[in-house]
Amino acid sequence: MLRILIIIMVLMIGIIVGPMLSGHQGMVLIQMQGYRITMSVTTFVIVEIVLFSIVYFIYTVLKAIFNSHSILSEWLDYGSSKKATKRFEAAQLSLLEGDTNKAIKLLDKSARFKNNRTLSHLQAAQIEIDHNHLEQASSHIQQINQPCPSEYQFAFSLIQLKLQLKLQQYESAYENVEKLLDKQPRNPEVLRLAYQFFTETRNFQEIIELLPAMFKTEIYPADQLTQIEHQVYAARINQLAGSVTPVELLAWWNEQPKTIRRNNDLKGQVEVYLGHQIK
Repeated sequence: MLRILIIIMVLMIGIIVGPMLSGHQGMVLIQMQGYRITMSVTTFVIVEIVLFSIVYFIYTVLKAIFNSHSILSEWLDYGSSKKATKRFEAAQLSLLEGDTNKAIKLLDKSARFKNNRTLSHLQAAQIEIDHNHLEQASSHIQQINQPCPSEYQFAFSLIQLKLQLKLQQYESAYENVEKLLDKQPRNPEVLRLAYQFFTETRNFQEIIELLPAMFKTEIYPADQLTQIEHQVYAARINQLAGSVTPVELLAWWNEQPKTIRRNNDLKGQVEVYLGHQIK
């Protein structure tokens, strides 16, 4: 707009200066339905400049008014962001103080603002799951816009899996476990949830394959992991004894680590099913 006005003003100045230099200013005649206006070219140009100045002033004022809307929006967003952050922090404090009901209420309020919406719903869902309020937890999960923001996707998948396990939605949980193990195979929480899932679905072979990672990441104390290892192998031997031939059971046994094959209790269990001693 400003560039256009500058170009017009240059043209107007040319119109004024040109006739003045030649000694002939000229006249401008304007006639409209009985009105007849006569003025010099110089006067006409001055009037035009004044009119364009008024138009530019109006344009500037209107632009400022419309821009003030975005400025106001930014200010409101900033205020909302501060309020959401304060409520989220207050919710964390209430959680540490053991007042989960207050924490949930604060997280619900925090979730109304877009900057904290996903994180607040995730935190609230986790609390509800911990207290076995599964319907409320499902509501929070459903209110998270999909696709979930990338920075929250991993946490979302973990909490979703916890809810699926609570609800015994094993088919959906299996897909989630596979994806999580593929992305984060050494994450302690992923391993704990995978162990829980495979235990509940009695998939002991999958747990056996997870055991090296479980020991390496120390998801439980060493003595507890050793106990889990023994229980899982005992359960798997029992499964195989009822579903495969003795030859297949022996072949499977020979593929296990030496530490397992040297375990007298497990070795004795295999021998009972085989009906003879093994070396």
